[in-house]
Amino acid sequence: MLDFSNAHLNKVILHKTGNKAREEQLIISESELEINESIKEMLQQFFLGHFCEEAFYSFKTEIDNQDNDVFVSVKNIFSNSENFISESKTIATKLFDAGNHPKIKSGDLYIATFSDLVVDDELVDAVGIFKSETKQDFLRIDSSSNGFDIKIEEGINLNKIDKACLVYNTEQDFGFKINIIDNVNKQSEAQYWRNDFLGIEQRKDDFYQTQKYMELCKDFVQEVYNEEHEVEKPQQIAMLNKSAKYFKENESFDKKDFEENVLSQPEVIEAFNTFSEQYAEEKNVQLADSFEISENAAKKAQTKMKGVLKLDKNFHIYIHGDETRIRRGVDPESGMKFYQFYYDEEE
Repeated sequence: MLDFSNAHLNKVILHKTGNKAREEQLIISESELEINESIKEMLQQFFLGHFCEEAFYSFKTEIDNQDNDVFVSVKNIFSNSENFISESKTIATKLFDAGNHPKIKSGDLYIATFSDLVVDDELVDAVGIFKSETKQDFLRIDSSSNGFDIKIEEGINLNKIDKACLVYNTEQDFGFKINIIDNVNKQSEAQYWRNDFLGIEQRKDDFYQTQKYMELCKDFVQEVYNEEHEVEKPQQIAMLNKSAKYFKENESFDKKDFEENVLSQPEVIEAFNTFSEQYAEEKNVQLADSFEISENAAKKAQTKMKGVLKLDKNFHIYIHGDETRIRRGVDPESGMKFYQFYYDEEE
């Protein structure tokens, strides 16, 4: 749970990071930004207002047997606020060195400190790292002796942030607790933000387990529990619905209980367990046999598990319940396929 309603922005500094591969420059500031209260309020909303997902990460405290530079810098800022400017320079240099792919965009790098954030019912301080890569044109209108002058200027859209990281001052021995945003480019070259620069990995907590197990269920239906294995589409949708319902209605997950109430049939349980072992190995996922179900993770995953029966390009039918009320057939005269749906009353 995240609550930033009483948070305070304390310090902020701005550096500019170019693309090293294109021989662009790194421009380092020597002092914090001096901002009035109204700008501080706008910046705080810009920095914090986009964090909502509660997938937590942690620093890998060592990378290739070397200390993680960003982890060390953040730790030094938390230990002594006088380290803020010097460590912000180290962080900016690390990002500049990591951005060595020609497609990585240059941008403005803000580093800030915050106090009074609530994370999982704990009051904590935080260090934020924010990169704005996208500029937006806007009109500036000034009065003049003859009326008005209008100009096109370039600036930052305060409703959008491209890349962000909030490091909370808790659980330092485990690499801190971290939230991230990475809205620009999902290709491999863009993974530099979390991998090459931050050096973080998702925590194996309840959010992670719920998220990964629901992804596993969806992939199982797509790759195994399908028409290739003589499972018709309505039964596939029913399996997705039962899986989503389990995570929606239960507070905790138990593998044996899930097998009995969702998978049911021995041959389906066996196929699911075989697939889950392959899935975990191929995707480097660690799946637990029991955990507390994260409501936020379940809600997010359920949007990808909607049961939709797609018939050519003419019909999309949402199926929410009993697949035994659906009949499939072929019209003997036209040779066209059809479905029959049985119901008690219209709503």
